[in-house]
Amino acid sequence: MKLLLNPDTPIPTAAKRLCGKPKWSVWNDITAIDDRRMVIFNTMRRTAVLLFSGEYNTDPGHLPPATAETLTRLGMVVDASLNERAEAEQRFAEGKHDMSYIDLTVLLTHDCQLRCTYCFEGEKSRKYISDGTASEILRFLESMKQVCRRLRVTWFGGEPLMAYAQLRRLSRTLTDFCNSNGIEYRGDMTTNGYALSLQRCKELVGELAVRRYIITIDGPASVHDHRRPLVGGQPTFARIMKNVDHLASCGAQITLRMTIDHENASAIPQLLNEIADAPFAGQVQLSFCRTIDYNFTPDTAKAKMFSREEWAEVEWNLMQYAHRLGLWQYGFPHAAPSGGCLRNGDIVVDADGQIYKCLDTVGDSRWLCGHISSPGSPVPEWMERWMAWSPADNAKCSCCTLQPLCNGGCPHNALFEDKRHGSDDQCPDWKDNYKRQIIALVSEIDENY
Repeated sequence: MKLLLNPDTPIPTAAKRLCGKPKWSVWNDITAIDDRRMVIFNTMRRTAVLLFSGEYNTDPGHLPPATAETLTRLGMVVDASLNERAEAEQRFAEGKHDMSYIDLTVLLTHDCQLRCTYCFEGEKSRKYISDGTASEILRFLESMKQVCRRLRVTWFGGEPLMAYAQLRRLSRTLTDFCNSNGIEYRGDMTTNGYALSLQRCKELVGELAVRRYIITIDGPASVHDHRRPLVGGQPTFARIMKNVDHLASCGAQITLRMTIDHENASAIPQLLNEIADAPFAGQVQLSFCRTIDYNFTPDTAKAKMFSREEWAEVEWNLMQYAHRLGLWQYGFPHAAPSGGCLRNGDIVVDADGQIYKCLDTVGDSRWLCGHISSPGSPVPEWMERWMAWSPADNAKCSCCTLQPLCNGGCPHNALFEDKRHGSDDQCPDWKDNYKRQIIALVSEIDENY
C-alpha cells in the first residue's frame, strides 16, 4: 500500500476507530491502474492510496491489522453501523446554512472595453457600482460579523478594472472591516487583464489584498486578438501578456483560462509553447474551458462549440501536452464547500445591488433573488425549489461516489428545463477526465510499485 493523498482537514477522532464490524466506505472511488493495482480515493475525506488488487479484500475484516488501521484512519474503512449517506445528507443541509464562510461575488460594472466574440453577458451597459450599493454590501456584512469567520470577495464585471476607483475604495473598506472583526479576508479577481499596469499590480496584490486572478488568453496573438479585441477592434494579446508578467513579479496567484471551441482548439498548443517560454511560466496555473451557451451567448459562437463528449478528448490532449511542457500537474479533484452553490453564504451582487445565486444568470430577471438592501426578503417560488434541492434526492447523484466533492453539481440544471446553464448535464466538467489524471499521476510517481 502506498499513500497518495493525505486528508485536506483533520479526520474526526471517532472516524478513526471501529466499534464493531468494519465495512468499506461508500465514498471509496476506485480507479484501476492495471490488472494488479488500483487507487482508492475516498471523496468524503479526500484521501487516496495505491493498493495491489489483492489488498482490496471484499471483507475489510480480513485485512492485515496494519493495513486496516491505516485505511480506517483515512476513512476508507468505517464501522458497519455508520450510515454514511445520511451523514453526508446532514452535512450538505448544514452547509447550506453555514454563514461562517461568505463567498461574495461583486460585479463592479456592466461595462467592458473588450468585445469578445462569445461573450455571454449580452449588450453592455455603462452601469457602475454606486456608493449606495457599496454601503449596502458593508451593512450586510456588518449583520453577519458575529458568525462570519472567512470572507472571500471575487471582483467581477463586465470588466472590474474599469471601476478601479470603486474597487480600491471598497477593498480598503472590506479589509479594514475584516481586520477589525477577526475575519479572514481573501480577494480574487476575474479580469481580462488589459487595464492592469505594474503600479496597479503592486497596489492590488499588496495594499488591497487581491491576490488571485483569473485571466483569459484564447490562443497566440492572431487568434486571441480575433476573439478578444477591444471595442474598436484593436489587439489586446501583447499588452495582457505583459501585464500577466507584472502580476507574477508581484507574487500574485494567476490562472490563465482558455475558452476553447472548434475555432481556436488547434492553436492552443502554440499558446502553451509561448507560455512555457515566458518569464512567468512557473508561476501560473492553467484552466481549459469549453465555450458555453449561457444567457446571451451569440448564435455565431454556438455553432462552434464542442459537445461534452468531444470536449473530454480535446481537454485530455491539452492536459497531456501542457504536462510535457511542465505547465500542468496531474492531481485529484478538489472539494467544493459543503452545500455548494446552495449555501446562503454564496452570493452574487450586481452593480445595482441585485442578488443572484449564480453568476451565469446575471442580467436575466427570471433568476433574481432579491436586493442586497433587504437580503431577508421573501424569495421567489423557483428559489424555494432550488434551495430545497439535495443530491440525496436525485437519482443521478444519490449513489455517485463523487457527491461529496461536487455536491451534486449544478442544481439549476437538475431542476429547470428552460435554463440549462450551457449544458444538459448537471455534472461538473472535471468528471470526464479525473480518472485519466489519476492513472497518469500513478504512472509518473511510482511505476515500480
